[in-house]
Amino acid sequence: MSQPSLRLISGLPYLKERLAELYAAGRNGHAEQFAAAFAENGTMRIVADNRLVPESGPFQGRAAIAKGVRNWCGRYEYLDGLVVDVIADFDIAVTRRQLTLRSIATGSVADFDVADFVRFQNGQIVELAQFIDTASLAVLSGRI
Repeated sequence: MSQPSLRLISGLPYLKERLAELYAAGRNGHAEQFAAAFAENGTMRIVADNRLVPESGPFQGRAAIAKGVRNWCGRYEYLDGLVVDVIADFDIAVTRRQLTLRSIATGSVADFDVADFVRFQNGQIVELAQFIDTASLAVLSGRI
């Protein structure tokens, strides 16, 4: 007897598709499309010291999230990105990504490893917490 596919049970392809759309919108600077993936009162934040990374949030609600993404895209340019791993189960996902960013202010370029913790509810993101090397991000942007 064959076992049923875990991928069909967990909805993993759906979550991966939603995350791919989210990351594409962010990479392309489509702030409204990025924010539309969130629930009306969803939250997004980069886990960081706001003194080093003032654009880290937290942002609550689609309008605030869109504004945060526009601010981020005004400071950093995505040069390259790769989703390395996705671990997902029903309404939660953890992704590990690699990004190459350029600071608009300094012109400097750096590579970053990023971990995103994403909670979904009814197909929408209710919480996204992003972990990135914020000290290196502050150096890239010329803050330290």
